[in-house]
Amino acid sequence: MKNNIVQITVFTFLLVFSSCNSSHWKSDDMKRAISITSFQNPNTACEVLRVDDSYPVEGKTQEGSSLHGYEVISNAVVLNSASRKELSSIIEDHDTYFRHSVDIDCAFRPGVAFRFSDQQNQVDLLVCFSCNELRYYLNGKVVGQSYFKSQVLRSLVQGLFPEDEKIQKL
Repeated sequence: MKNNIVQITVFTFLLVFSSCNSSHWKSDDMKRAISITSFQNPNTACEVLRVDDSYPVEGKTQEGSSLHGYEVISNAVVLNSASRKELSSIIEDHDTYFRHSVDIDCAFRPGVAFRFSDQQNQVDLLVCFSCNELRYYLNGKVVGQSYFKSQVLRSLVQGLFPEDEKIQKL
């Protein structure tokens, strides 16, 4: 009996582990991006930035630095281990993403960017809370995007920017 429980537990673990989000992604670049964002990757640093999520004003020049065309409006903050682990679990959870969804008629306006860097690669994860869309960049190139349904991601971001009025109202 005890042996059967162990076998069922191992089988369940393997089933859940094999259905991890990386299997959702088709391209090798996106699979590599997800592996770089993993908490299990000890060589990856992670920081978060606030980017301007307002509608672009025609002719407006960006005064500060930009990230993939979006103005950066805060200094980068390195995520502590607990926040990093929580973010990794959100990214790797297949329930974070909508598998089949109709595109939302919404301009992608990310308010937050997570930057993951190892010695060879950089992954930027831009998050738009207006349309609940994530966009992944690997070394400057878009490699994947998806709509998300995670309230945990919203809560994590609110915890990372406690003084940001706009983020707190999400």
